[in-house]
Amino acid sequence: MKRPLIQSFTCAIRGIYIATATERNFKIHLIAAVIAVALGIFLGLSAVGWCLIVFAISLVLMAECMNTALERMCDEISGGEKSDIIRNAKDIAAGAVWLAAIAALVIGIIVLIIPLIQKLAG
Repeated sequence: MKRPLIQSFTCAIRGIYIATATERNFKIHLIAAVIAVALGIFLGLSAVGWCLIVFAISLVLMAECMNTALERMCDEISGGEKSDIIRNAKDIAAGAVWLAAIAALVIGIIVLIIPLIQKLAG
């Protein structure tokens, strides 16, 4: 049976709330996102610049959510027992977050940091 659309949105919002409330790295990424948005406002980013920043922020937060979901599912499945398969799956998911964060950092340097340095230099 299909659930109502509003219930699907409620579940999604609940998931974001859980990630925010329980995951240290998600909070760190949110702080970085707020700083990026503040810098974007300060620099008066173009539409393309905003698209890149929103993409970078979304990519990292989505990767972190997927990593968290996979880690929790793996922990539940393994019952806390050591498993190379579980360890590899969790490490690969963490690697995906790291790749997303590196991509976001590069975008941030190009779109925010270089223009900020140019603006401050005069």
